[in-house]
Amino acid sequence: MRANSKLKEVILKYTLQNAIFYKGKANPSAVLGKVVSQDHEARANIAETRTLIDQVVKEVNHMHPDGQRKKLEELAPELLERQEKKQEGLAALEDAVEGRVVTRFAPSPTGPLSIGQFMRAVFLSHYYAKRYNGKFILRIEDTDAKKIEPNAYDWLREDLERMETKWDEFYMQSDRIPVYYKHAKHLIEKGRAYVCACATEDFRKQKLEESECACRHHTAEKNKELWEAMVAGGMEDGSAALRLKTSMSDPNPVLRDPPIFRISKTPHPLKGTQYSAWPLYNFSCAIDDHELGVTHVFRGKEHEHNTAVQKTIADMLGWKFTNVVNFGMIRFPEGAVHTRDIKVMIANGDVSGWDDPKLPTIRALLRRGFRPDAIKSLAMQCGLSKNDIELGWENLDAHNRKLIDSLANRYMVVIDPVNIAPEGMPEKHEVFEALHPDFPERGKKKIPLNHKSIHISHDDYEKLKGGVVRLKGMCNVSLVKTAKCVGDEIMKDMQKIQWVSEPHVKVRIVSKDGVLHGIGEPEMAKLKVDDLIQMERVGFGRVDANDGKEIVIYFAHK
Repeated sequence: MRANSKLKEVILKYTLQNAIFYKGKANPSAVLGKVVSQDHEARANIAETRTLIDQVVKEVNHMHPDGQRKKLEELAPELLERQEKKQEGLAALEDAVEGRVVTRFAPSPTGPLSIGQFMRAVFLSHYYAKRYNGKFILRIEDTDAKKIEPNAYDWLREDLERMETKWDEFYMQSDRIPVYYKHAKHLIEKGRAYVCACATEDFRKQKLEESECACRHHTAEKNKELWEAMVAGGMEDGSAALRLKTSMSDPNPVLRDPPIFRISKTPHPLKGTQYSAWPLYNFSCAIDDHELGVTHVFRGKEHEHNTAVQKTIADMLGWKFTNVVNFGMIRFPEGAVHTRDIKVMIANGDVSGWDDPKLPTIRALLRRGFRPDAIKSLAMQCGLSKNDIELGWENLDAHNRKLIDSLANRYMVVIDPVNIAPEGMPEKHEVFEALHPDFPERGKKKIPLNHKSIHISHDDYEKLKGGVVRLKGMCNVSLVKTAKCVGDEIMKDMQKIQWVSEPHVKVRIVSKDGVLHGIGEPEMAKLKVDDLIQMERVGFGRVDANDGKEIVIYFAHK
């Protein structure tokens, strides 16, 4: 990696910019997101980058705002200009015409949406369609019955709706099989496609050797006869494939007579056994992108070989090929978690379902209390980069925290409670606290006080025993031997902790790291499912269930 001084200069510029834009206090997570989205070496050495950012943020946050601005004027005055500009969004699209841009998101129904899918393929496609007042298409690519999860048809639409991402048109490829048959027949008649009965391994060997199989020399009439047998169900699985007739010596092995149809008699969830000849991904994709008028396709750079095959199909049919915009992948710390992996985890009982908090699925994140706009904001920040981007979950946490901090009322929750019952408590039996310190108009909550039943968390007790702490909103307590109330004056540097008395409610906190049990103040019994709250000194979460006896909170983040 380059010298730390060079990276530190990059970090310093973005830290100063962030501090100037946000009242003199830079946010480490926001700076990290900016730096790694712009700098390849910073992404590759994320741990070192985080350490340097923490150092620089500490230095910058101690500077006077005037000093911050002066320093940034010296280093990168162009970054100051952005403060006054209205956000322009992502870079303009090549060949984009106002009102005529058509994009699509085309998932296979194998499972619900992951955050990676949404932040790249979905977000970019939807963003640019709306930016140019165009059209966004949702197209379910369900031509491989063996991979389909029947529930995924609904899951995908539900996820997009809950993410407030509306489509303008909806299609399922299984409804368009006659369209694919029409174009396949046309290619056969033109001598640009043939039915190949070679075994897969034999053809693979021929491809490597750049040799031609006997099937390649069938007449058009023979190929039409074999094709009709494929369509009519007269052939068994794997016995034949329809291939493009390109060149078996093409420099790109992928373009050496690629298959475009296969025989599959696996019953389809929607079509049953109506069809036995099914198009492969590249063929159905090329046909649909043209016929549905798609002008721009957003896809991962790893699909370059697929792009080459699809362009070949478009060229053979005399069509102008759509604009393809490649993007790099977004990766979180645990790496890619594929749908097939999650299915195994569910089957093994390692996770409870697709919305388990351990998973990076959209439905899991929404269940934990992440807002759609937080995920979109992070996607916008990552931009349309061709480089892979590595993010920490703290990046998403920071965007979500900004959105929900003002929404989430405050409540005291004690995990693994310990009863300290301090001596000499003030003569009062209730405490009144604001539901949210920044919004007094929301009113106050009443917290009952039973002098013989004052609970704090086990962790706090173990860490703070032997000293004096402040029970929030109540009094100071000495935890030396017998707990005693030792006055009400708030002292500098005194640790303030939450507490719960009786009566109280049971609280279960479900997080990606496990389940925590505790108790909460009785006002929590009024909470409704989907309420967002902040548990003081614990973190933000979403109410998942409340049966009057126990409140279940899905934990979001600190």
